[in-house]
Amino acid sequence: MKKNIIITAGPTNEPIDAVMKITNMSTGALGNVVAETFLEDKADEIGKIYYISTKMSYKPRIGVENVEFVTVETTQDLIDALKDIFSRDRIDIIVHSCAVGDYAGEYVVRAEDLAHEIYENIQKAVKKEEITEDNIMDIFRNPACVCNNSTKISSYEPNLMAKMKLTPKVISLIKEMAPNVTLVGFKLLEGVSKEYLYQVASKLREKNDADFIVANDLAKIGGGKHWAMILNGDGVVTECQTKKEIAKALAGLLF
Repeated sequence: MKKNIIITAGPTNEPIDAVMKITNMSTGALGNVVAETFLEDKADEIGKIYYISTKMSYKPRIGVENVEFVTVETTQDLIDALKDIFSRDRIDIIVHSCAVGDYAGEYVVRAEDLAHEIYENIQKAVKKEEITEDNIMDIFRNPACVCNNSTKISSYEPNLMAKMKLTPKVISLIKEMAPNVTLVGFKLLEGVSKEYLYQVASKLREKNDADFIVANDLAKIGGGKHWAMILNGDGVVTECQTKKEIAKALAGLLF
């Protein structure tokens, strides 16, 4: 039976207002190479590839008759796209290389307005002991003076502040949505020892019931090189030196 595959690639983009976004340096290059390698080397064994990425991410250009491109913007868009695909098709493999942003904008506020709101609340307190760190944190959590971020915020605010909130960990949701899928996750650290990277990647694999983790070190990426080790429950399966080697190694492991 031919295998249906989801490949997620590139960053997510989280809006601060109607124009500004929070994103990261991912381009989707690795996910693109994985997709093209699968389409080149395993075309006879592939039913369909769902390629989920942002509009500006790299996308495969070969064998695209077997590819359904799904464009997303935010982390929630990605989750919704996965739910939709899992609801209407059998998925055998998911290569989750998308660099999901850790944070999204919660609100934007002028520092002057926030300072005034805190000051006003202090002034209203009858007793000194009524002012606690929790009281002030409550204002930070839900200030009354937030800017309207449904439109473009002025470009001339000298003391604009944005509060971040954590985004959902998409990898932790995948096996909940599709318990039988073969899951490949990715972990990126920078300038750490191979032993430490292995420990962190192993914990990620165990926590999320992933079948494989591709563990990368940002310090070893660039100039045509992309070192990574691929590990499963038994340990390190292989080490790779380029994106193409990673893609070919995954093709050999997954088909």
